[in-house]
Amino acid sequence: MLRIVIELVKYETIIVRQARREIRRWTATATAIPDPRLRETATCAIDVDASNAEAAAAFAVMAPRPLTRVAVELLVGYQVLLDYVDALGERVCADRVLRGLAIGMALTAACARPSAPLALDPLGDDGGYLAALVTACRARLWQLPSAAAVEQQARAAAERCAQALAYTHAAATLGASDDLRDWTAAQHATTGYRWWEIAAGGNSDLAILALLAAAADPATTTVDAAAVAAAYWPHVCVLSTLLDSLVDYERDTTTENFSFVSRYPEHAAMQEGLIHATERSLAATARLRHHHAHAMIVYGVACYYASAATPGSIAAHVAPPVVATLGPMAAPIIVALRARHRLQVPWAQ
Repeated sequence: MLRIVIELVKYETIIVRQARREIRRWTATATAIPDPRLRETATCAIDVDASNAEAAAAFAVMAPRPLTRVAVELLVGYQVLLDYVDALGERVCADRVLRGLAIGMALTAACARPSAPLALDPLGDDGGYLAALVTACRARLWQLPSAAAVEQQARAAAERCAQALAYTHAAATLGASDDLRDWTAAQHATTGYRWWEIAAGGNSDLAILALLAAAADPATTTVDAAAVAAAYWPHVCVLSTLLDSLVDYERDTTTENFSFVSRYPEHAAMQEGLIHATERSLAATARLRHHHAHAMIVYGVACYYASAATPGSIAAHVAPPVVATLGPMAAPIIVALRARHRLQVPWAQ
């Protein structure tokens, strides 16, 4: 428990400040995009999802101190890229799966070596914004000592995420989930999860972020990378997106967003599914190198969404038993996160 507290202090006192600087840098780049539709999509994605980029930087607690800044820049850049690709898929090409899959290739390209060909379709005149994100991620990843050890697993996780995003956007827009269900049936190592839980996990980039962070550790091997990939996919990935969907449950009923948790037949089943994913996430990450940092990620994910639950909402009813699965450490984290919400600490500071 003490190690988790130390990791949290490092994140709040050092990493958050560096992450916000990177977010501001990418915001400035996005505002210079020539195409007005792409500019609005990029700037809105950062504005709405800045907390995602700030949270992604938490994985940098695993980096040695001399590599912390590079790791933060990589993790924030990748999350900004993911949120932009997600927004493009939702706003620009949601009704065209092939186009969504094509734009998703940027997620895989960002994990490739700097010398690899860069063949991207930015969907218009973005002033080189998409290419800049991909190039920056590549450059920073390959400054890290174990980039080669995580490359294969990171690219596989990125490809899976890109596919899931494209099929999910199409399902939401076209109102048919057959292709998404077929995609989930083809995924490996998903025993014990329902099809919508697998689809939810596919939409998460936590496995990619965990692998990118592992590249900062000089001792990381291909075996370690495979263990990280197996712990996060599907367990932690499923947990994070289901909780996100839970918090958005009421809002999603009034939009075209694809609601994963609405697929449960009843609230009790929803709660059972989330507890199951939580338990498996804790068990899987406990066997990893830097297991305290990975435990902090699981705690942080669960407590972040629990603290964001609106009183009287489905999340306020379902989340407490899920958080109780984490044990006594969860309570002070939720208190701290709720205080953060009340203070409304802006990322731009």
